[in-house]
Amino acid sequence: MREERRERARRLVEALDLPRPLTAEKLHRHMEGVRQKKIILRPASADLITSGVCGLWLEIAGEDFERVHYAPTESAVHRQQFINHEYGHMILRHEKELLTAERVALLAPLIPMDAIVHALSRSSFTDEQEALAEAIGDELALIMLDDRTDARNGPRTGFGRVL
Repeated sequence: MREERRERARRLVEALDLPRPLTAEKLHRHMEGVRQKKIILRPASADLITSGVCGLWLEIAGEDFERVHYAPTESAVHRQQFINHEYGHMILRHEKELLTAERVALLAPLIPMDAIVHALSRSSFTDEQEALAEAIGDELALIMLDDRTDARNGPRTGFGRVL
């Protein structure tokens, strides 16, 4: 099952025709094009993290952008992985579920509840939807890692390396 999931994630990412070399900034711009709107990335509030959410994708009525909130971290790699996971949901076109008023109030107490169109938060690491979004996030991270290495060292030809 895990290998099938990884292969599906690889095919979905390949179909995106990502700009190369892929960087976090290029991926962000590309995903804005996929979603056809601006995507605002922000660290989530401490209260939201305490409630058990480490990523949230939120859409508000009347706004021409979407929000992705991620768990604050010192690690740029870890932060990007939270963001990549939410991109995974976007790539899968997962329907966002309306969160409870209490959970949204933790994130954005000034947003009127009737203005929230959709929200998707990660609340489980075990169901297939979450696992596939995570596999897509992993695939995006591997591409960025490979592209960064290639940009720094040139394409991997094996020439000059001890094999």
